[in-house]
Amino acid sequence: MNTYIKENFEYNDFNNVDVFFKENTKLIKCIVNKFLRSKYNSISSYDIDEVFQEIAFKIVKNKYIEKYSSEKSSLNTWIYIISRSVSIDYMRKRHCIYINVEDLDDYAAEDIEKVKLTIPDGLLSKRQSEVLQMIFWGDLKAVEVAQHLGITARTVRCIKHQALLKLRRHFGAARVRRIVS
Repeated sequence: MNTYIKENFEYNDFNNVDVFFKENTKLIKCIVNKFLRSKYNSISSYDIDEVFQEIAFKIVKNKYIEKYSSEKSSLNTWIYIISRSVSIDYMRKRHCIYINVEDLDDYAAEDIEKVKLTIPDGLLSKRQSEVLQMIFWGDLKAVEVAQHLGITARTVRCIKHQALLKLRRHFGAARVRRIVS
């Protein structure tokens, strides 16, 4: 066990755990802030405080401080791993949408086909429009589109990605990012 922590903290005493958090609050919040901002655009200080509270609760409840070993990792690494995992859990809870399949109405295929997406002229380049039409309406794979257009499959995927980003920005869906871990 880390001798610094072992010498300075008795874990049954909540005042000493409080001292531990006073010394490491800035580090924990910094880790949470950097991690969440790397994954999401719309993170507020409220989210960071909420994640910090969950980290503190988890550390105290599960007595993680007692289980810490400096032989396995440094204190900073240990704090980083706990902060990262709690941050991921928090964001998954926050962004989960639960839908009861039985509550959904049955939509006829005719109704779905009537829905038409209108993309403003000039939003996408001619090449981007071609690629999206071939992939989504033509049911072609990137390799097939590449052969048809005389470019590489990698270029097709890049064009598709750029076009989707433009569409997301235009229709207001670019503000929400998902966790990729």
